[in-house]
Amino acid sequence: MNKAQPHRRCSINTVIRRAARSALPVAVSASVLAAGLTACGTVEQLTAAQKVSKAFGKLGDSKAAGLTISLDASPEQIVAFGNATGDKVEQKTAEALSGLSVSVAVAADKPLKDLDTFKNAQGAGKEATPDKSLRVSYLLADKKGTALLEYRQVDAKAYLRADAKGLVKLVGEDPAEVDSVSKDLPAELNPVKDVLAGKWVSFDLQELADQAKKPDAATSPAPSGRPTLDPDTAKQLTASLKDVFSRTVTFDDKGKKDGAEHLLVSAPARQLTDELLKALKPLSAKLPEQFEKLPTKAPADLPDTKIGVDLYLKGGKFSSATFDLAQLEPKAGPGNPFPVKLAFNESAPTVQAPADAVRITDKDIRNAVLALASAGAGEDEDAPGEPLAPGKPLTDAQVKELTGLGIPEEQVRLFNGLGMDFEEIKSFAKKS
Repeated sequence: MNKAQPHRRCSINTVIRRAARSALPVAVSASVLAAGLTACGTVEQLTAAQKVSKAFGKLGDSKAAGLTISLDASPEQIVAFGNATGDKVEQKTAEALSGLSVSVAVAADKPLKDLDTFKNAQGAGKEATPDKSLRVSYLLADKKGTALLEYRQVDAKAYLRADAKGLVKLVGEDPAEVDSVSKDLPAELNPVKDVLAGKWVSFDLQELADQAKKPDAATSPAPSGRPTLDPDTAKQLTASLKDVFSRTVTFDDKGKKDGAEHLLVSAPARQLTDELLKALKPLSAKLPEQFEKLPTKAPADLPDTKIGVDLYLKGGKFSSATFDLAQLEPKAGPGNPFPVKLAFNESAPTVQAPADAVRITDKDIRNAVLALASAGAGEDEDAPGEPLAPGKPLTDAQVKELTGLGIPEEQVRLFNGLGMDFEEIKSFAKKS
């Protein structure tokens, strides 16, 4: 491998990470602000805020929706931004990143707000049942619209396809490495080979949901359910959000732009984040599981300045939003924008099941995930990238001990074939 590639890959990953980070203010902040403001009585006194809250309130009335988050920066802007922040990006790489997008399409037979999937989003995962009335697709594409990664959900079945070589090329590596990796995979990982070959693979979501309800081993306790968001908690949350938003968020009507109403939603970044975290903390035990891991204060690198999201409405409905990532990067300086865009479309494309998908089972998925998780232990440290020979053969007693720790025998044999010996597998099992 070219010695310059690790630095290049690091720079690329930094740009991608920052681009993903910028999607948070666009996709989350705008929607959360609007959701909280919809419940605020005082918002009706503010014309611009009223437009925003009503526009977001209409999102759930549709039976279909399409959202696309794209890296709206030009190749030249990406290069300039990288130079300003100390993460140099080559022109060729910038051209590959520019226009990179993630599209989400959702469709159902009734308004999205009435779907059980959305109504019960805060419920316990143990009781989750795939919604057959919901059709969803996720697409990662380059600026030409070429699919790099695609996921679809139709009739409670999931479908996945990846352009492995395209993804590898995107991060500055040699696409030929995909063929090398695929060739060395054992027979147990044929589903992974299918994915690397660009084939559609499918799996039954109901089968996975049923499997998730079972304990991992005879000694493992059944997973406990998370509490739902009860009315009292919802009331407290609404009141807390209303208080934070009324003190920190401002709305400005910027008039018309390209036939759309242009509204600027802004707030002091550090103050808003700190106050939201403070408001959520007392309720974390009653909220979805992820809220338990929230930090107590804003990240140290979040600027103590006001940041803004530009919202665009057409016909009173949300059309798009843009956010300049440079607002979060003090080193960027003036004149080095890094725009990210979120576009909304009510006429989302029809989500259909591919006809030629290769079906994989729950067992196939477990084997693949666990084998890939242990891949680091199966690589020769003296010759990176080269697989080790099979590990020292296991005795029947060792296999019995390992299966007693919760790893099925076929996975124990797979790990051993990937170069892991008894102690390594045992350590892996305990950490899992």
